Amino acid sequence: MKKFKKSISETAGFSKRLLRLHDEFSRRYADSVNRHGGKLYFEDDEWDAFCRSRLTAWRETVGQPSILRRARMLELFAADAIVRIELDDLIVGSQKFCAFKFPPETLAELQRLGYSHNIGHIIHDYGSLLNHGVDGLIGRIRRCLQTAASEDEKTTLISFEKAMRAFARFIVRHAEAAEALCATLEGGKADEWREKSSELWHIASKVPRGFSEALQLVWFAQIFLHAENPSAAISYGRLDQLLWSFLEKDLASGVLSLTGANDLVGAFFIRCCEGEESQNLAVGGVDAAGNDAANPLSIIMLTVMRGLRLFQPSLTVRMHEGSSSELVEAACELAAVGTGQPGFVNDRAAVPALMELGIPIGRARDYGIVGCYEAAPQGDSYPLTVACGAPDLPLILIKFMHSALAREAETFRVFLDGWLSEVEREYQTILAEKGQTAWNHWRDTAPSPFGSVLIEGCVERALPLEAGGAVHNLFGVNILGLGTAVDSLHAIEDLVFNRKEIPLEALSTAVELDFPDEALRRQLLSVPGRYGTDSEATNQLASEISNRIARIVLNSRLENGVRPYPGFFRFTADISNHPYATPDGRRVKDNLSYGCGPASAAGATPTSALASAAHVAHQLCACGNPLAISLQEQDTRDKNGIKRVKVLVLGYFAQGGFHVHFNIHSGKVLRAAKADPENYQDLTIRISGFSAKFVKLPENMQDALIERSEKGV
Repeated sequence: MKKFKKSISETAGFSKRLLRLHDEFSRRYADSVNRHGGKLYFEDDEWDAFCRSRLTAWRETVGQPSILRRARMLELFAADAIVRIELDDLIVGSQKFCAFKFPPETLAELQRLGYSHNIGHIIHDYGSLLNHGVDGLIGRIRRCLQTAASEDEKTTLISFEKAMRAFARFIVRHAEAAEALCATLEGGKADEWREKSSELWHIASKVPRGFSEALQLVWFAQIFLHAENPSAAISYGRLDQLLWSFLEKDLASGVLSLTGANDLVGAFFIRCCEGEESQNLAVGGVDAAGNDAANPLSIIMLTVMRGLRLFQPSLTVRMHEGSSSELVEAACELAAVGTGQPGFVNDRAAVPALMELGIPIGRARDYGIVGCYEAAPQGDSYPLTVACGAPDLPLILIKFMHSALAREAETFRVFLDGWLSEVEREYQTILAEKGQTAWNHWRDTAPSPFGSVLIEGCVERALPLEAGGAVHNLFGVNILGLGTAVDSLHAIEDLVFNRKEIPLEALSTAVELDFPDEALRRQLLSVPGRYGTDSEATNQLASEISNRIARIVLNSRLENGVRPYPGFFRFTADISNHPYATPDGRRVKDNLSYGCGPASAAGATPTSALASAAHVAHQLCACGNPLAISLQEQDTRDKNGIKRVKVLVLGYFAQGGFHVHFNIHSGKVLRAAKADPENYQDLTIRISGFSAKFVKLPENMQDALIERSEKGV
C-alpha cells in the first residue's frame, strides 16, 4: 500500500468539477446557517415538504399499528420529497430536509397523534444492501412472510416490505430526474447523465456494479434512514471495508482513475455535510481474524478529507499493533491540518471491551464508531449509545458529603467505599425508573421498518430493531465528570482525612455556597498531584473508580437481556451549567472535566494527560472514553510536528488508551475568531466527537474550546 499512497499524494488531486462542488457547497452552507442560525445546513422548501408528508401520514393512519404508520410515512416521503439534480452533481439526493425540528404547530399536532422517533446512534447493515440489492432484501422479507407465525409478525414484515418499496420509489424518482436533465443536454454532458440515469435505474432494484453505484446506494440509504428517524449519529461503520472491492475492480479495469475516485469520495463527503452533524465513518482496524484490514480506500478517504477540510463525515481511524505506517502517517497528516479530524480509536481497548458484553471476538473486531467515539458491531447491533445520561459523579459526591455515612467516616477508604455504593444505588434507580421506560417507549412508539431491514436479525425474527430484533442489544450509559470527581476525592483525602485541615462539614458548606472564602478555594486548587499530572495517587484513584463503576454498569441488565455498557463522557454536559461547585476548587461557572481527561485547572501537559488517562478502565468501556488534546499550530507545521502527533497517539495506545483527538488552534486564534467571526468562517474545530465551524457554535462551547486550547486539554 506504500506505493499506492505515494501515487495518491503525487498524482491524484481533484477535478475542477469537484472543486466547483466544494465552492458551491461552502457558499450555500454559509447562506443557510446565516439564515437559520445554528450550524445545520438545511433548505426551507425541503424541510417544509418533509414536515408536511410526516403530518399527512400521521393524520391518515390514526388507529393503525405504529410500524404501519411509520411505513406510510416513508411512502409519502418517497413520493413527495423535493428532488433536485444539478449539472455538476456526482452523488445525487439531498438530506437538506433534516433540520432536527418541526414548526411548533406541526410538532404539537404530531405529538397529539402519537408521533415519535428513535434517537439514532446506530450503524446499519449497509453491507447487506450492497451485497443483495433492494430486490434481494425484498425477497428475503417475502420468504419470511410465508412462514410468519402470528399477525404481529405478518404486520411487521408487511411494513418492512412497504418501506423497501418506498426506498426503491425514491431512487426511481432520481433516475427520472436524471433522465429529464439529460433531455436538456447535448454531447458529452448528455452521455454522462444518460449513464448516471442508467446507474440509478439499476440500483433501484439490483446489486451495484461499481464504485459509483455502490457509493450512491449507500447515500440513498443514509437519506432514507434520516427520513425515518431524523436523529443524530446514524453512522456508516467501516465503509472502506464495504466499498474497496468495488473500487479495486474499477481501478483495475480503468473505469475509474485515482482522480475520479477522489472526486466521488469528495462528493460523498460534501453530501454528508447536509443536515446531520455526527455521522461517523471508521477506517482501518483489523478483520475478523485479527489481521490488518486497512486498504487503499482507507488512505483515499483520509487524503480526500485532508484536501477538502470538511466537518463531515466524522472520520475515525482504528489503530492496532499491526497498523500500516501508511495509514498512521495519512491519519497524522490529517490531524495536523487542525480541523479536529480524525479521531483515533485503539482496537486493543475497544475489542476486549465489546467482548465484555458477550460479543464474539470476530464480531467485536468488526466494530464501527457510532457518532463520536462509541464502539458497536456494525450492522447487527442496536447500541443506543447515549440512552442513559447517568451517573453524574460530581453531583453524587456533593450529595454524599451531606450524608451521615460520609460525616461519620473515620478513614478515606470508608468514605470512598460509601460514595461508590451511593453511585451504584443512584445508577440502579435511574436504570430501573428511566432506562427501561425509555427503551419501552422507543419499542412501542418508534419502530423503524426501513432501518430494521438494514439490521441483521430483524427480518428473520420479524421484529423491529427497537423491539430487540438485532443480534446485539445494548444500552449506552454515559458517566459524567470522572476527572473532576478524581480531583475532588483527592482533595478530600488530602485535606480532610490525611492533614485534617478542613472538616468535611465546612467543605460541604463552602461547596454549596460556591466558595465564599477564596483562600479555601485556592487551598483546594493547590493540592499537589491532580489528575492529569501523571501522579501515582490520582492515577490509581482514577483506575479504581473507573473499574468499579464500569463493573457496576456491566453487571446490570434491562429486560430481554439488553446489556448496558459504560463510557466516561456525556456529550457537551461538561460545558453545560452544573448546579454545584465541586471540592476540587471548581466554581459553579467553571466547566467539568471532559471525557476521561483531566480538568483544565489540573496543570497537565499533553504527555502527562495521556499518561494519567491510560489508567482508566478502557477495556471495560466500549461506549467510549474520549480524550481531547490541544496542541499549538507551531507544534504541527512540519514533518516533526506530524511525528509528534504520531508519538502521542502510539504512546497512549501502547498504554491501553481508548480514544484521542486533537485540536490545533491557539487560544489567540480562537479568541480572534470569536471577536471577528466574518473573517474566520472556515475555521473548523473538534467539539466532542465531531467537527464544526467554530464561529457557528454557541458562546459557551466557544469559551470551553478556548480554555481547553490554552490549557492543552
